[in-house]
Amino acid sequence: MSRSVLVLGLIALVSCTPKSQPGVELKKDAAIMGGSMVAENAAIASGIVGIYDTQDNSICTGSLISENLVLTAAHCATSKPSKLKIVFGVDIDATMSIREPDVQQELTRTVSAIQVHSSYKPEEQEEKETDWGDIAILKFPGKLPAGYKPVALLQDDSILKKGFVVTLAGYGVSHIDLEPIDARKVRDIEEAIEYGEVICDDNLKNCLKVDMSGDGELRQTTAPVSFLTETEVFLDESKGRGTCSGDSGGPAYVQKNGQYFLFGITSRGSQLCDSVGVYTNTVYYNNWIRETALKLSK
Repeated sequence: MSRSVLVLGLIALVSCTPKSQPGVELKKDAAIMGGSMVAENAAIASGIVGIYDTQDNSICTGSLISENLVLTAAHCATSKPSKLKIVFGVDIDATMSIREPDVQQELTRTVSAIQVHSSYKPEEQEEKETDWGDIAILKFPGKLPAGYKPVALLQDDSILKKGFVVTLAGYGVSHIDLEPIDARKVRDIEEAIEYGEVICDDNLKNCLKVDMSGDGELRQTTAPVSFLTETEVFLDESKGRGTCSGDSGGPAYVQKNGQYFLFGITSRGSQLCDSVGVYTNTVYYNNWIRETALKLSK
């Protein structure tokens, strides 16, 4: 399944070579970098789903928080509910390619309702470096397939100190290829830069073509906490481990007594997925999650 990787909402947070002006992108269409494949029967897989947008042919990741509710990033929920598919399985492309209608029906659901947090304002993101309110809940009909169950939400984020290593998972990009190019030979270079297909310095003399691949398969990895703001957690992803385009909306976990507890939703990160990762802190939003889940369940 061919997908285009979009680079959206650049904000000045971290330096990304070779682009002279630093930027952080929304991780839509974004895979786990430096990670490993998740087996179908792995404990971590039981609460994670893919989100396939049939309107723009892109993917995100989400976490089950009840029998028919998925927690994800707000920027993954901008299309109409009917355009979003919840996909079960560790390979989105394989699931969506199934031809048997009964099997396809068992492993996919069409979203019926969306609730985005009121503080999420895309038009203001360029002016805000932190605290985006990038959180949403999707509702879908039907029961969960066998082996799936809601994740546990972390209730106290005091464990999230600098250097504490957490677990990440998602269906995003796992490999990035860079190729030097001549900007003069690129048709509509400004559009190519806007969509993340090309990155350049300010005078367009040094440009690289960006080719992202490997999205659609569920992977996991680890990364250490860098710092926290009131509503977000920043991870150090400079060691080749972290999230990328397609992992958006996916979970960040801490492990306690052998159990995974979700504390973060993948929001955005450095343009080449090699510096910083930003995660919506679900502990801050726990009351909103509970109230919204109750409203959507009626």
